[in-house]
Amino acid sequence: MKRLLCILLSALMMLSAIPAMATEEPVKLTWFVDVPSFVFNSEGWGMDRMTAEFQEKFGIEIEFVTAADESGSQLATLISSDSVPDIITLKGLWDTPSTNLIKQMAEAGMLASYNDLIDMYVPEEEKAGFRSDVLAWYALSDGKTYAYPNYAYSTEDLPEGTGLVPNRCIVVRADMLEQLGNPDMSTPEGFLDACERAMKEIGTYEGQSVIGIQLYESGNEAVNIVSEYFAVPWETEEGQAYSPWVTGDNKETYAFLNEAYRRGLILDANYSDTRDQVREKIASGRVFALVAAPQDFITEFQTLYDSDPNAYYVPVALHNAAGDEPTLTDISGWGYLQTCISANCKAPDKVAQFISYLVNDEGALHMLYGWEGEHWEWNEDGTISVLDSFAQDCIDDPTLRKQLGINCFDLFANYAFLMQFEEPLDLEDPVDLRTYRTSDVQIKQPMSDYSYRPAQRRYDPQDERATLVNEETLKAESYLTIAEAELLTASSEEAFEAKYAEIQQTLPTMYDMELCLAYENDALQAGKAQLGLDFFFPPYAEAAESAQ
Repeated sequence: MKRLLCILLSALMMLSAIPAMATEEPVKLTWFVDVPSFVFNSEGWGMDRMTAEFQEKFGIEIEFVTAADESGSQLATLISSDSVPDIITLKGLWDTPSTNLIKQMAEAGMLASYNDLIDMYVPEEEKAGFRSDVLAWYALSDGKTYAYPNYAYSTEDLPEGTGLVPNRCIVVRADMLEQLGNPDMSTPEGFLDACERAMKEIGTYEGQSVIGIQLYESGNEAVNIVSEYFAVPWETEEGQAYSPWVTGDNKETYAFLNEAYRRGLILDANYSDTRDQVREKIASGRVFALVAAPQDFITEFQTLYDSDPNAYYVPVALHNAAGDEPTLTDISGWGYLQTCISANCKAPDKVAQFISYLVNDEGALHMLYGWEGEHWEWNEDGTISVLDSFAQDCIDDPTLRKQLGINCFDLFANYAFLMQFEEPLDLEDPVDLRTYRTSDVQIKQPMSDYSYRPAQRRYDPQDERATLVNEETLKAESYLTIAEAELLTASSEEAFEAKYAEIQQTLPTMYDMELCLAYENDALQAGKAQLGLDFFFPPYAEAAESAQ
């Protein structure tokens, strides 16, 4: 009898424990993003439908903490105080300090490897979601991977013959171009002439003066963008790292931008503009040609289009004077940002399962599109259609997607995989037409023929030259910051020629160029070896393949 009573009491205790298990509090995790521009597009974790569902499904509550600046000091303080966040996102492999930090943290036992997490916590049928070649590219010398990127693509992701759209793209106002009679803008002179005509012949838009060419804030990235259009080589014909200043390969780029400045097409204000000032100029309709990445100004494109459906941007295939095809870099390469899991993560099993969900088909589609049947549906051809009712609801309430948490963050997004589900737009439909006119992907699509994976470098954190190279590079950058500004704003062609020659002569004396180039070349060759390539620069790679 006594034994039976004990059994009954135990059963009652187990039954009483079931509700407590069902309402178990989620594990609270900190996700530190060491990238000031990152935005968690939600009112807060669990406050939107998407993250509330994640919280219920995986038993985690995440607090996103974003770095206040680019210094890296916040993360350094957390590491030194032994308060490493559960999840950490840093800049990608292109950022040497981030790469070195991940290596150091891994060696110090501060990070968990994805390989171990996958083996322990991810079901067999989901493991392929972590692309094997991406894991291999990010592996350290121990063969394990401690960071996984977003916007990386595997060789499995792209159908043969299909490329990604470029990251950055030169675009012009289609309505103004038509007003000018659709002049040819594919040559340097034709491009500049059209921009000048827009300023002189069109003059104003909605009462404000037209700007011929608008660059990013402070003129940032203009040289890099134009260099890609002008097919400035990424390496020598022998596949080695080099200085375009020494060879003069960058001269046409600088001459083009300087002529644009001297002709008044690039305003003095552009070299002191903030990002918000650039946004305002685009949204107000003043900008004829934009040299930037369209994805950074989608909101402004939409604002302009909503006020004037004729005011939208189209890409321009600008070539160099020799007529060479542009060699634009695509939007992913081998990743943008990389995310690590702390060895002290409070719930490594839950985090591994959550990330596995995001990189596998179901989770990737759910995050991007929302809920099947409510927000999207399958088409017979395997693409996805956003329901008209939801599209209209989003127009009526631009905050709706944020309220739902759809695509609230993209730190494990794989666009190369997702692009195959995009339904062709119906340009007879006003909603689709608006998307076609203002979406960065749609705007840049014609330029995918010129888009390639960028060159990738693999820096060795153990290289004893690293500190000295960094010091020498800073010397060069300090000199070039002023010298380039003077070159780009030279008052005449003669002044430009003199300044360019001065830089060519002076730069090699400002730092140890030989040391820095040797260091860069080793990293370049290591990147090619990791991918099994002889060349990154597309024309050289194609020539080598044809010669075989």
